[in-house]
Amino acid sequence: MPVTPQSPPSFWKLEVTLPRPALASLEAAFEDEAVSITLLEADEEKDLWTFQALFEERPDEWRIQTPVALAAASVRVAEPEILVERLEGRDWLALSKIAFPPLEVGRFFIHGSHFEGTPPVGARSLCIDAATAFGSGYHQSTYGCLQALEMLDRCDTFQNILDVGCGSGILSLAAARAWGVPVLAIDIDPESVRVARENARINGLSSLVQTAQGNGASGRLPRSRAPYDLILANILARPLCGMASRLASLLAPGGRIVLAGLLTRQAPMVIAAYRARNLVLEKRIEVGVWSTLVVRRPCGERSEDDE
Repeated sequence: MPVTPQSPPSFWKLEVTLPRPALASLEAAFEDEAVSITLLEADEEKDLWTFQALFEERPDEWRIQTPVALAAASVRVAEPEILVERLEGRDWLALSKIAFPPLEVGRFFIHGSHFEGTPPVGARSLCIDAATAFGSGYHQSTYGCLQALEMLDRCDTFQNILDVGCGSGILSLAAARAWGVPVLAIDIDPESVRVARENARINGLSSLVQTAQGNGASGRLPRSRAPYDLILANILARPLCGMASRLASLLAPGGRIVLAGLLTRQAPMVIAAYRARNLVLEKRIEVGVWSTLVVRRPCGERSEDDE
């Protein structure tokens, strides 16, 4: 029986242009609902950026207007024009090629399935499509994490890695590609777990990347494989602070935690929470208004599990 080809899915696109500092609040407002979020520079001289969010269903007008109004008020500009339009499947495929061109972060080469070129020689290539789980590499917090992994690869090796709040699995896949060691990727969202597992399969990393559902905020973190010498946590500032004790208890002496999903103004709060657990700040990476922190347990310190 012949198979009827399925039409590409349709999406709704929200588009608004504002000064760059105003967009962090928009990202936070829509990150749980949007299929993907993209920031495109519109006017370098005026520091104007276009915020694009894709949704599976048309977002309610009231749900859009309030966050946009608050974002505009935060930088004292007039409310901008809001564009909401339906993208048919073919439009979405074309937009993907424009909005998600290949991304290079050091040796990491991130591309979607629409990419038809050849990765650079020696690149660590990963195929990640914009999907229903957070993490395509284009969000500045994810970009900062990839920079942190690239930095760590130049100075150390790791044997046992945990990714808390893995989303699409992009950081787990990057770590597995860099060091060729087992990575445990967990997320509270079962859809993220499914997407991460599928991305591991697509990239030929299923043998290294194990996925599981877990909630770091409630303390349900896997201890059977602890201590970990590298923990990745790209979440949000307040949950990271609340998880400081639990994450520190899973970390091996000399091990590191990459902390992200926090605005630069929130970094002192997060640093203080981990310093209280005897971890030291080793590196701070700033990309736009977002910060990525690398903290380390001194070799002479023991985790709580060792005590």
